[in-house]
Amino acid sequence: MCRLQGNSTRSLLILASALATVAFGVALVLGWEPGIRGEWVWRRNALLVRLWLALALGLGLTGLSAFLCRARAWDRMRPGARCLSLAAIVCLTFALQVALLNSVGLPWVTPGAYIVSPNATTYFAVSLDVTGVSGWIADYPAVLQQLPYHAATHPPGFVLFFLAVRRAVAAFAPTSSSTFADLATNYSDLFGYGLAPSDAAAAIAGALAISLVGALSLLPVYFLGRLLMGAHSAICATCLAAAVPGLLLLAASPDLIVAALTVAALYAAYAGWRRRSIWLGFLAGVMVGIGLFCSLAFGLVVAWGVVWALTGAAKSTDPSGYVRRALAAGAIAAGGLAAFYLLLYVLVGYRPVAVARGALLAHRAVAATESVRSYWKWVLMNPLECALFAGLPLSAAALWARRAIAAPRLARLRVFLASWAIIFVLLDLSGTVRGEVGRIWLFLLWPAALAAGGWATSRPGRETAVPLLVLLQVVQALLMKSYLTIYSIL
Repeated sequence: MCRLQGNSTRSLLILASALATVAFGVALVLGWEPGIRGEWVWRRNALLVRLWLALALGLGLTGLSAFLCRARAWDRMRPGARCLSLAAIVCLTFALQVALLNSVGLPWVTPGAYIVSPNATTYFAVSLDVTGVSGWIADYPAVLQQLPYHAATHPPGFVLFFLAVRRAVAAFAPTSSSTFADLATNYSDLFGYGLAPSDAAAAIAGALAISLVGALSLLPVYFLGRLLMGAHSAICATCLAAAVPGLLLLAASPDLIVAALTVAALYAAYAGWRRRSIWLGFLAGVMVGIGLFCSLAFGLVVAWGVVWALTGAAKSTDPSGYVRRALAAGAIAAGGLAAFYLLLYVLVGYRPVAVARGALLAHRAVAATESVRSYWKWVLMNPLECALFAGLPLSAAALWARRAIAAPRLARLRVFLASWAIIFVLLDLSGTVRGEVGRIWLFLLWPAALAAGGWATSRPGRETAVPLLVLLQVVQALLMKSYLTIYSIL
């Protein structure tokens, strides 16, 4: 009876997910542009898209998910086989990201255009003007006042990331390459500023590096999931997270770095708290420091951690003991954060408070142009757009999991998801982002995979839904790539 009920629920979920994917595809074919017309939309794509390689890799990811998520298959695997399997998921995801980056325009040229284009991001362009790194970082509170959009509203982390990529490529790339010289000329003619051949190669390398960081974020997703709900549930969640359309489609977006740092920091913090590990807690604080060095929005991850701790205390049988442990863990993490910024100040004179003040003022000026957009329309639109970029099948499974995660064995997962929902709702109601939230809130999409992973292993037979959900997720990502302009470079 239990198996029959589990199979029935599984079938209903797959049917609902398939219908939602088909309806979404029909809407795109008919010309729907997600967003709010007259304010901001994901524009319709008018370019030729080549998706055969991406489809083949997506089918490979589906097959791997079917193999790994079988009942008791993961539990019987040896540690070495598990490591190889996780590496295979990361490699397949990375290859799928790269295939999608190369599916529009010229292969191995278009990915660099996403990085070089000042319309997509200005971090790479700003890095071209950085010569003395130490002096530039020390003067950053004054420098950011003259920076273009994107860079002016953020700390220097992303600019330094691209500077590091440029210098690494310049050290190893062949200086006499006619291919890179021609590519630099094409980029320069298209975007209006001069590039060295090594810089053109670095733009492509930067896109691939961001993709790899995003694919590697699946590892802390697995390890956090294992702590919250067990190894079998965690591998199901990891396979589902690998097919999140936002991860696959926005593979050259620096926001993917923020998403990777988010899951890594939360895992390190929770693992440090569970194991009473000073080093893991300290590492979590350092990761928060790196995240804040890239984007001030990473402060939301700190708030997320606090809400997670408070939610856990409210559900604990020993609230006072829980709070004491959480405060101790928080103090260790704060030490890691302080050590990171103290080291930056000693080495290069970086002043985080002054930078934060200047970046927030710049962001206020940018946000003023968005304040004319409808508040309530975007409060309703933002969750829908996040559901699209998380994947409609995954979003349906996450909502379907509400009753399944009420089981006692999923109590830890339930507390984590409650904190995630609180942060998501508060952020949405704040109205701070009105448009393109599927990209900006990439760091909030992956917990849906944990919820779905918990559902998939809550009853026998449900795990067979995972590869079907992965397949539907891949299909949705290909539909979005075909019909929407994910990156606007001009």
